[in-house]
Amino acid sequence: MPVIRISDELFSRLEAYAVGFDTPAAVIERLLNEHENKADSETNDEQFNNSSENEVTVIHDEIFQFLLDYKEHNPDFYFMPRQKGKRLEDGYWFPGDENYLVIGFYTGPDDFNKTPNITFQIYLSNHYLRALNRTQVPTCVIQLSNTPRSKGWVSKRPVIEKIIEKLGGFEVNRITDGFDARWNRYYDSKDYLKCLEEFLTKDKPVIDDIIRMEANPEIGFLDKKKADDKINNIVNRRNSN
Repeated sequence: MPVIRISDELFSRLEAYAVGFDTPAAVIERLLNEHENKADSETNDEQFNNSSENEVTVIHDEIFQFLLDYKEHNPDFYFMPRQKGKRLEDGYWFPGDENYLVIGFYTGPDDFNKTPNITFQIYLSNHYLRALNRTQVPTCVIQLSNTPRSKGWVSKRPVIEKIIEKLGGFEVNRITDGFDARWNRYYDSKDYLKCLEEFLTKDKPVIDDIIRMEANPEIGFLDKKKADDKINNIVNRRNSN
């Protein structure tokens, strides 16, 4: 068996990681295992990051088809895809870029932040996740945004606060002028279709009930005709390719 000589200082550092009656060899083995597992996880995330840059349109298409299938079985269900722009021509069916995509199900903009008040988002890379102290890629969230000085932000606060209270698990990720302005509620799974299904079947019904109850004119349900027009526009684009 090989013998490794280490300094007293390094031995003391190893002792700090000992659990119970660990031997030095057991400590070293556990540290190596933790390092290798972390490296494997980071490699998998990096592989997703690299592939998402090239295959982000495939992800958009997969999600769009998933929502179409859901709508087929739930005729009163509507969502709002991307409405216009160069990225729509490139197959980005939802707002966002190579790093994230956003799906809207309700009216109500945070015009100061230029985002909807309520969205389901998927982070496709760690570009924004680093600042949120998150490493899992992809990461799915419900995002609420209500920035001070945006149109109707005071009247919208009771709706946002009720959603936060009922669903729970939200984390503040932006403060503006001393007020909480944006919140994320994270899903555990890396499977974005599984997360989206959980949102549609468990979380969205709660939000829907709150919106009906609050009857706030600033946050409501999508216009069915407008949503159908935008959805059919993308369906036609897909069929023509």
